[in-house]
Amino acid sequence: MKIISKLVIVIIIVTTGITVNAQSFGFGCLGLSGFYAGFSRQNYDNPGLNDYISQRINTLDPSKNIITDKIEFTQGTGYRIGANFFRARWNKFFITAKGYYQFLKESDEISAQLQNVDTREKYQLTMNHWGVGIDFGVPLFWILDWKIAEANVTFYNTEFSQETLLNSVSQGEIKFKPDKNNIGYFIGTGLILHLVPDYISVEGTAGYSIIQIDKLSNDSGITIPTTSSSKNAVDKGSLSITLQLNVGFPL
Repeated sequence: MKIISKLVIVIIIVTTGITVNAQSFGFGCLGLSGFYAGFSRQNYDNPGLNDYISQRINTLDPSKNIITDKIEFTQGTGYRIGANFFRARWNKFFITAKGYYQFLKESDEISAQLQNVDTREKYQLTMNHWGVGIDFGVPLFWILDWKIAEANVTFYNTEFSQETLLNSVSQGEIKFKPDKNNIGYFIGTGLILHLVPDYISVEGTAGYSIIQIDKLSNDSGITIPTTSSSKNAVDKGSLSITLQLNVGFPL
């Protein structure tokens, strides 16, 4: 909450010092009212989670001769929707305050004939999150802006699910969650291409996401990783890219 309060204070200070001719308020990009939506891909390192899955596969197939696939969760994909609270533009630079919601997940499964039973086990990691932040940049050409830097604070709602099916009959789904929502960070850069100036643009962003989750647990008290492990369920983030379409209209 302290981080959110500081961001709000920064936004208030910035907006207070902006003249009417130098700014446009609303939702959207390019100093316009509107919204944006796009596609994202985020890498991460999940040592504790991947160890749990490996141990689970070893439990299903102790001989390690039937299930040969190695499952590792390393990259989530999904869609992003959001709005810019304002984008103030001068001749030589612009600054933006924004917020968004990111849908992010990764799925995998194993399938094998174990003791004459058709066995499948499905795994899914969901890392949906809210994000708020600020960016600033400069125009390069009349149709292209360089977003020099973007910094966001992210609030993750993480869940890992595991479902076992025997002869296509579900044996139930187990869900693991952290004790509380986790805070992460993002720093990046990007380009804004104006397809229809003042109305439509395409924005690409690449950067580094930082997120750490110590453990996940289910209703029965089972944890990921196990209590004997010193690894984190999610240890750190990595490269994150987003491509989004901005649609707006002048105020």
